[in-house]
Amino acid sequence: MTFVPTLSRPVRRRFVAALAATVLALGASSVAFAEVKIAVVDLQKVLHSSAAGKAAQAKFDALRDKKKHNLEVTDKALQKRQKELVTGRAEIEDAIKALNGKAVPEDLRQKAAAFQDKAKDFEQDVMEFEKAQRTTVDDLAKKESDLLKPIEDTIKQKVEAIAKERGFSLVLSRQVTVYAADAFDITDEVIRRCDAK
Repeated sequence: MTFVPTLSRPVRRRFVAALAATVLALGASSVAFAEVKIAVVDLQKVLHSSAAGKAAQAKFDALRDKKKHNLEVTDKALQKRQKELVTGRAEIEDAIKALNGKAVPEDLRQKAAAFQDKAKDFEQDVMEFEKAQRTTVDDLAKKESDLLKPIEDTIKQKVEAIAKERGFSLVLSRQVTVYAADAFDITDEVIRRCDAK
């Protein structure tokens, strides 16, 4: 025969009371979750579809294209100089080989010295060009941030206003949600309000 322990009456009452409190707490939290209203907004779509977002993108594109053009002009000039240096070096090397070990004439020495000066200048210009490329990338990133900041602030204000009006407890970015039904999406309304400003 096995012995089955039984709880004394006071311990049993405390256990039942604790169990009941846990069930009530779980039930209350389920009700609280059921009352949470959630919406989603596609921030990228708002940025790319709103009038302010399109204007900012156009400004950014124009600046980027101008800087890109300036860099391309410099790059083409450097490529041309590089070809000239390669040709000049080959000419000097061929002239030295043609001497078959004879003494190098003064004019060829001067030509070689001038070539070395051009090569040094070219290397310096290439380093400056690479620095200009990095600076351009940094400048463009900052400009993009500066252009988008006021738009992002406006979007945030519009989302907050919609959330308060409709009683949303939580608004998520569509980019962080795995799935959201279209009924939860307030993106188009945010775009309309941003454009109405």
